[in-house]
Amino acid sequence: MDSREFRLALGQLGLSQLEAARLLGVKSRTIQRWVAGNPPVGEPAAQALRAWCRLAEHGLAWRPDSDPIGNEDLGIIARRRQLAIGLEGMIRRVASRGGPKKRWRINLKRRRAMAGSISVTFNTLANGGFCPASYRRLDTSTNHAADVELIEEAIVAFAEAVATAGPDWAARDTEPQRRAPRPASRFTHDAVRAP
Repeated sequence: MDSREFRLALGQLGLSQLEAARLLGVKSRTIQRWVAGNPPVGEPAAQALRAWCRLAEHGLAWRPDSDPIGNEDLGIIARRRQLAIGLEGMIRRVASRGGPKKRWRINLKRRRAMAGSISVTFNTLANGGFCPASYRRLDTSTNHAADVELIEEAIVAFAEAVATAGPDWAARDTEPQRRAPRPASRFTHDAVRAP
């Protein structure tokens, strides 16, 4: 893997150099050298990055330091794809609870929604849509049943950022401005394409 392919992989996965170093188990200086192209990326790291990219291309959870939102079987994958179709219902559920309880920071480039100690990652779909991939908590162990409302909030916040950014959101290098959460979402489910 040359430096160009390495930089593309980091971009596709939405990883900073520091995150890549932590996930690959190398020093940040090693990552800087790989980005510069001297020496070439070590084969174990290259194999891991290629595998993670293939998983991300298929909309599957790939981060080794987080828990998948669902088991990676065909039924769960189909349900996650249906999530985009059922987004309007999720928007209503979040609004009926009085809107988001947390202020979500959205990073479209890294495909991530963060609030406090919880981080939800998303995969880009070929049609320009997205699906949730994984989440992690820094304050305690993950508990999907207890965190489902927070995950729904993250998905709605991410969908709103996607709708605001427009159809080429996945290709943009800039991030929308952050703002305080609103009690109810201002877009419809038509703004996000379902797979």
